[in-house]
Amino acid sequence: CFVEHNWFHLIGITCGLAIYNSTVVDLHFPLALYKKLLNVKPGLEDLKELSPTEGRSLQELLDYPGEDIEETFCLNFTICRESYGVVEQKKLIPGGDKVTVCKDNRQEFVDAYVNYVFQISVHEWYTAFSSGFLKVCGGKVLELFQPSELRAMMVGNSNYNWQELEETAIYKGDYSATHPTVKLFWETFHEFPLEKKKKFLLFLTGSDRIPIYGMASLQIVIQSTASGEEYLPVAHTCYNLLDLPKYSSKEILSARLTQALDNYEGFSLA
Repeated sequence: CFVEHNWFHLIGITCGLAIYNSTVVDLHFPLALYKKLLNVKPGLEDLKELSPTEGRSLQELLDYPGEDIEETFCLNFTICRESYGVVEQKKLIPGGDKVTVCKDNRQEFVDAYVNYVFQISVHEWYTAFSSGFLKVCGGKVLELFQPSELRAMMVGNSNYNWQELEETAIYKGDYSATHPTVKLFWETFHEFPLEKKKKFLLFLTGSDRIPIYGMASLQIVIQSTASGEEYLPVAHTCYNLLDLPKYSSKEILSARLTQALDNYEGFSLA
């Protein structure tokens, strides 16, 4: 319907803006979507990612060594899909319900099946999405990317170089890399387990993943505050900025930072 098309168009614009502004967004679309945006035709491997059971079944059909495919698989050129609680049979080719899948045409069947999933069945919604996306993030520059690179631009990567995060940090106010509180902060941070470090990223930047260009591109900012050490650190996610009170001990800093991370929804400022 018209409302659904508007939503898909808006989502496309949002995703385009995320890539244009190098903003990591936790939207894990299948690689096939990025292939379509780059005019690369999705294949069976993409179906295996989207729907592993269907993908494996089609691969088994292609790999089957026997001659009795008709009797073993009992397939014709149709596909069943549920729509609003009703299962409908769709023809993959004209008169497909009367065409039996055999050894000679099984590749044609698989190709038609994959084409239906990635092209025909989603045509209206994908058209709305892509028109929104390309309105913001189109042109010749887009053609320079591989599908996997475009996806990485959207969801970031997981190559966590924590030392690089420290080396590229910027300090404001009374702080510098040699300030006692800053030293305590990094000692504490590097002792955190991986999941807690990722939680800090989420607290500070709004995402637990990093941009495709790595930790250096985050360039977090740590600034001193006049607040006493009974106060918690405060994150300004739009600026990757951490307000860090001058804690006098590692134990106090660790306790306050942990409390902030555990309750970050109440203490993060956009």
